[in-house]
Amino acid sequence: MITARVAIRQGFALARRARSAVWILFLANLGLAALAALPIYQGILNFTGHSLMAEKLTAGFSVNWFIDFSMSHQGALGRYGEIIVILGLIALPVNAILAGGVLSRFRNPREPFRVGQFFRDCRRYGWRMIWLMAIALLCYWLVFRFINGEFNDLVSRSTRYWMDDRVAFFAHLGVGALVLLALAFVNLVVDFAQVRLVLREGAGVLESFLASLGFSLGWFPKAALVYAVPSLCGLALLGVYRLLVPWHLIHMGLVDSPQDPYRGPLVLALLFIVQQLVIFGRYWFRVAAWGSEWALYSGSRAPAPTSAAAGEPGSPPSAC
Repeated sequence: MITARVAIRQGFALARRARSAVWILFLANLGLAALAALPIYQGILNFTGHSLMAEKLTAGFSVNWFIDFSMSHQGALGRYGEIIVILGLIALPVNAILAGGVLSRFRNPREPFRVGQFFRDCRRYGWRMIWLMAIALLCYWLVFRFINGEFNDLVSRSTRYWMDDRVAFFAHLGVGALVLLALAFVNLVVDFAQVRLVLREGAGVLESFLASLGFSLGWFPKAALVYAVPSLCGLALLGVYRLLVPWHLIHMGLVDSPQDPYRGPLVLALLFIVQQLVIFGRYWFRVAAWGSEWALYSGSRAPAPTSAAAGEPGSPPSAC
């Protein structure tokens, strides 16, 4: 049987070979984010123009400007919020469809990447991925409805008259932790269901979801580990970005300088590039998580001919 350590190592190797698919994920989501930000940018630009306030906004947020803007443009913030929600809802099926193309890269990682083949794979698995997304949304609703809703209300009623507020706080903190664990488990099951849809040609959506649920419960330590390690690496990348970026130098660079009028825009451009590299790294770790799950599932369930695609390119998965 394949170990979690081997599966993670093979998953990272698969992610390196699927880096072109990572670029498609990144660029697609960057495009959606740009569409969401465009109306906000145009509204701010029309309001500030090339005034002194526009220059100040590049160096930091102004509460007074925000109050003035919201009073002068009644309902604008609500419209911007609606646009963000709509594009966020569009992003859900878009990423679900793209997942089929990414996972298909793991079938033959040695083959060169072809954009046309990638989108043909997206189309082949698209509807099944969307139906699986709908099942996932239903599971998320159940988690929030019964754990964050009913169970949290039960804890609130039970702790309402407790004298020690610290104990009540930790009780509610436990409910929040339970919600996060339940959401993570739903993500785990859905990830393995996506893997099974692509790995087992012709597999049904509900069949894959139930099989993934059984696999996740039966192989929970290994399944949780191959999901958690790449995911935590993506979170750690945010922490590294927050710690290493010299924010005091960035704020100094954004201050107006008559000697160097281009310093502020260059600092903003450099900061934007660094932030996009961090986001790209997070997508890479997301693909690495898929690759690790692919390696674990195929190494434990798939027949021999398909096991080579789950490990290091050209080699079968290692046994315990």
